[in-house]
Amino acid sequence: MAKTLAGKLVERFGRPDAMKALYAGDISWSLSTSLGKIAGPHRGLEAVVAFNQRIWDAVYFPEVEVEILDEVGDDATSAVRFIYRATYRNNGAPYENHYTLFVRARDGRIHEVFEALDTLASINAYAGHPADHNPYREGGS
Repeated sequence: MAKTLAGKLVERFGRPDAMKALYAGDISWSLSTSLGKIAGPHRGLEAVVAFNQRIWDAVYFPEVEVEILDEVGDDATSAVRFIYRATYRNNGAPYENHYTLFVRARDGRIHEVFEALDTLASINAYAGHPADHNPYREGGS
């Protein structure tokens, strides 16, 4: 069971309404910029909840598994490194990737999230390629 807000948040992945209960009204959520437009930043409660909902309505099925590897922090700042496992809606393929989530909080509510992941592995999985597929090498692997 998670001890920090970062850990509690990832334990709620796949359940946007449960995630929302942890958020402050001025929350912002950013991802690795290499993901393009989806990276955000998403600012404000409505935008972050819409982003979360989009992820589990359009990208992944909501039945997910999170394995927390490391969790550190206090009431103001926390971080968690975890493995996220899900199934893509577009192709039914399994997805597994390592993530790190940093959270800043105020008055017991999350007001800032930065999510980092192996973006190449994520894009490869979405396209149906092996996670280690490298389009920059001759032959693509």
